[in-house]
Amino acid sequence: MSKPAAFFLALMLLFAGGLLIFKADDWLSSTDPNKQSAETVIEDFMPKIHPADYETGKGEPWITDFQLVDQTGEAFASAGLRNQVWVASFFFASCPSTCIQQNQEMQSLHEVWARKGVKFISITCDPENDTPGILNAYSKKFTADTENWKFLTGNSRYINRIGSDKFMLSVGPQTHAESFCAVDKWGNVRGTFNWHEVQDMEQLNALLVTLLRENVEPQEVAAARKRLQEQIDKFVEQQQTEANSDERIDDDRQNNDECENR
Repeated sequence: MSKPAAFFLALMLLFAGGLLIFKADDWLSSTDPNKQSAETVIEDFMPKIHPADYETGKGEPWITDFQLVDQTGEAFASAGLRNQVWVASFFFASCPSTCIQQNQEMQSLHEVWARKGVKFISITCDPENDTPGILNAYSKKFTADTENWKFLTGNSRYINRIGSDKFMLSVGPQTHAESFCAVDKWGNVRGTFNWHEVQDMEQLNALLVTLLRENVEPQEVAAARKRLQEQIDKFVEQQQTEANSDERIDDDRQNNDECENR
């Protein structure tokens, strides 16, 4: 296993120990907290993701907040979603079947949850072809709501890193996980769900109930975020050290070549 893959696996284990999912019964039929079992802890929860065999750019900051362009051509910053619950996914517009089905599932979520305050983010993994104009036409197949459901594009490598750094998903050219990621009001990814799986979607809907109710970041989540940040800082520091070492080796090799040619 490569160093990046091992690191991401370690991060997943970290999430398993620190993050919670709460299951609510009858999440859609009632908004009365007394009629929902809203705090059943799934103690063995682990995000349903695969470790991304991807190396964050050496010497580059880890991506926690990101900036892209939406389907209207306007700048989008994920930091603007603070104090809001949101769901993110990756897709590409020329995908003939799977992405359409995925966005139809997202459309169903949007129809229920947008009016309750949940935002939706769909990020293309084919930004060379998916311009804002293309995304604008594509998005109209699913929604006219450009305020609560953003279709985003940008630099290809940067988008790959958003997947890897922020969501711990492997993202590449026209390649993405078939997952919906639920993000809380403090920017924490609280769960990743396969939209094909009925049980996953039930858990996602239940989690959204909980995330909307939260007004204070849960202590367990805050502690997990702190531990995760410590791991990230160590990893980035290691990457920087390796980058500096590689640079010195290249300089020494170049100097030796110059001496031999004299």
